[in-house]
Amino acid sequence: MIQYTQYLRLRSDRRWDLSDMERKFETALEARNIVDSLAMQVKKLNYNPQYKVFLTNLNKMVNDLSSAEVVARQTKKQSVVDIPRERLALAIDYFEKLLLIQMLSE
Repeated sequence: MIQYTQYLRLRSDRRWDLSDMERKFETALEARNIVDSLAMQVKKLNYNPQYKVFLTNLNKMVNDLSSAEVVARQTKKQSVVDIPRERLALAIDYFEKLLLIQMLSE
């Protein structure tokens, strides 16, 4: 059911260290598929307006990642994509945990 977990920072400082992360997705298209599958899981649960807000924010983050990918291709600097990708991955991980808690409590 929830298959995209295990995306945790192993370092305690605020910098993004990509070597400590396991990849869930590489592109905004893959991230969009993950967010869409989470939206389908939310529809199966009892209605909660907080989840709708969270999904809207995840979609905005995917759009930001997509824009960053375009800029990275234009400037040939792949490091532009790192921070939006990691922020989105952490948000997806957090939302998956929320959904898991909600599923177990029903």
